[in-house]
This record gives sequence, structure tokens and C-alpha cells, in this order.
Amino acid sequence: MRIPFVVFLLLAATTPFLQSEYIQLNDGKVINGVILEDTPDGILMEYYVTPTIRDQKVFPRDHVVRIVKAPADEKAFKALGTLVSPKTLLDTSFHDELILKKIPKFVSNYPYSSHLAELRAILVTLEGERERLRIGDRKINGDWITATAINADPYEMGAKIKYAEITELAAENNALGALQSCELLEKTYPGSASLPDTIDLGLTQIIPLQAALDKAKSDFDVLNKRRENALALAPGDQAIEIKKAIETEDQNTKTAIKNALSDGSKFFPVFPNNQEALDALQALIISETARWKLLSKRPMRDGITASKNCASAVNQGDLKTAQEQLALSEKLWPANAENARLKSLVEGLTKSQATAEAAKIKAAADVKK
Repeated sequence: MRIPFVVFLLLAATTPFLQSEYIQLNDGKVINGVILEDTPDGILMEYYVTPTIRDQKVFPRDHVVRIVKAPADEKAFKALGTLVSPKTLLDTSFHDELILKKIPKFVSNYPYSSHLAELRAILVTLEGERERLRIGDRKINGDWITATAINADPYEMGAKIKYAEITELAAENNALGALQSCELLEKTYPGSASLPDTIDLGLTQIIPLQAALDKAKSDFDVLNKRRENALALAPGDQAIEIKKAIETEDQNTKTAIKNALSDGSKFFPVFPNNQEALDALQALIISETARWKLLSKRPMRDGITASKNCASAVNQGDLKTAQEQLALSEKLWPANAENARLKSLVEGLTKSQATAEAAKIKAAADVKK
């Protein structure tokens, strides 16, 4: 039974994943999606097979009885993508692309669009955020950190910003980049409060790198066999060229590994055609996994909690609690960079309270006189 056309329109209006463009076929079916090409021969549509799976298909022109297209500026506006800045902002790249390229191009191409007022308001917000980034402010997980705060505590804030970079790389499925940044954070900020989270995140990023390495290792014998066969079957001059190419590839791999390690990180890319590189990366993954797992067992987070309790007690003038929590922090995680600062604060509180007590005793003695 053919479903009436009006039913399809109702479905289009109530189904969230359907698009504003559609075609109606001569059998009554309506295809919702995006019209990519409209030619005399047919209509190329990108449409949703399911709410999450898209596909492209050409529908012959003689099968199409109705075409509904979205206005050009509406399609261009959607193509701009998200206009709201992400929760983490470490540089101005997101803003530069929109402010300098995408939005000006849209305004130039569609000066009549109803979206212009909206875009002007968005530009004001984007330009304000970009200016904050230019002066050194950063946004992490939705919270802005001022340049003043960063400069006041460059160690902890530097580690926090680096960790935000790692989470961004992990979200982009850049496991290698995330691991390299984890190594750098550990090397540069070994006593930061971000270290426990960095180690945990690093361990999760080793998993996809290991998967890529496993595939390369399983494919290596086949690739190497093909290379050997090509070398064996090649005429003399060609065989020499193949040998040179293999030697060049091996040298390029060594150079690439050296360059990857030049910034102080240990991890390097998977090189599928080099057995030595595959073995070296596997050994590195095993050793770093074991080392990080051992580090993760240390009570670093408990030490961080104790250091925070110590700082709070100092602010409240509670010397006894401050001393107890500092001692606990130093015991649980001696490398905690906060310990040195807290020790100075506790010593200052001790002196100030001792001075106050001495003044009180002196005042009492003066009264007796």
C-alpha cells in the first residue's frame, strides 16, 4: 500500500535526523537529505539510512517527480559548522578560521541572508574570546583562566594547560600525540597535581597505539615477503634500485624516529616496513606501561587532597591541622610540588601566631605592672 505524500511530510517534520531538502519519487517515496548534485540525468543525494548512518545515491531524473531544495544561504550557514567555541581553548585557531575566512565569505556571498544579524552578534563574542587568548588567557573545560593567574603559578597552571592539550589530542583519536604530550608533561611538571590524571589518560592511549602496532606486526611478514620477491625477480639494474630504495626507507625511518624523540618524548610513530622500529616501539610500550602502572599505584591523589586541606587550614589560621596535613602530604607524595610552598606558608603561620602569642603575654605583663 502506498503511503500518502502528506504522511511523508509529517514524518519529515517530526523525525529529527531528516534534512530540509528532499525529493519525491514516482512511487510515492520521499528521500530526505542533502542534494549534492542536480543534473539532467539524475539527483545525487546524501541521506540517512538510519539516524546515524549516511549514504549517497544517484536517483534517475525520470524517477523524480518533486524536488525541494533549501535556500543557498541556509545550506551555506549550516556548512559554517559550529559557531560556539569549544570548552577548551588553548590558541586562536578556532576563532581565526571563522573571523578571517568563513564568516566574511558568507557575508560577501549572501548579503541578503536573515542570518547576518546573528552572525554579527557571534562575531562580537568570537572577537572578544580571541582577544582574551591573545593576551594569555586560556579556557579549560569551560572555565577561563586569566593570564594573571597563569603567571602567578606557572608550574601548576602550565601543567593544567598541557593536560588540557592531551585531552584534546585524545578526543581527536591522536593517540601518539597524546602519549608524546603525556611524556612531556611528566618530564616538565613531575610534581604537578595534573600528573595522576595524565598517567591514567596515558595508559588509555597506549591501547590504540598497541592495536596499530599489532596490525603492523601481523602485516610485516607479508609486506617483507613481497619486497623480497620483487627484489628476487627484478633485473640486475632494477634490483640495485630496489635495494637503494629499501636502504633509503630504513634511513628515513631512523631519521623520523630521531626527529620524533628530539623534543624529549619517547614515543614514535608505527613504521610498518621496519622490523627494528616495530620491535623498539613494542619494547617501549611494554616498559612505559609497566612504569606508569607502578606510578599509578602511588597515593598521589591522597597527597594532593592532603595538600589542599593544608592550604585551607592555613587560610583559616588552624596551625595544628595545617601541620598535620602537610606532614601527611609529604608522606603520601613527597614529589608534590605544592609541599614546598605549603611548608613556607605553615612556617609563616607558625611565626605569626608565635608573635601574636608573645605580644599577648607582653600585654598581660604590662597590665600587671
